[in-house]
Amino acid sequence: MAKRLQVREGLITRLRELYRTPSEDAQARLMGVSRSSIRRIEAGEQPSADFIVALCETYGMGPGEAFVIADPEANTAQQNVHGLKLSA
Repeated sequence: MAKRLQVREGLITRLRELYRTPSEDAQARLMGVSRSSIRRIEAGEQPSADFIVALCETYGMGPGEAFVIADPEANTAQQNVHGLKLSA
């Protein structure tokens, strides 16, 4: 299976809390995406280019700060980031 881009675990929730966004709906409106998109991305679905841009522009982050390259074939205790396997 191919490597995939995923949002860093817990990032969307932490950003909502940090920016005191009252709800997932409000966060979705702030980003210009649907609430269902946020939920799918948080569940591990690969984000679309539009979602990546929306998150990065809304929160002033670079893609490397917000996303990781995940290898579904790697051990679940490891994440593949820029081709390097890091143990959890």
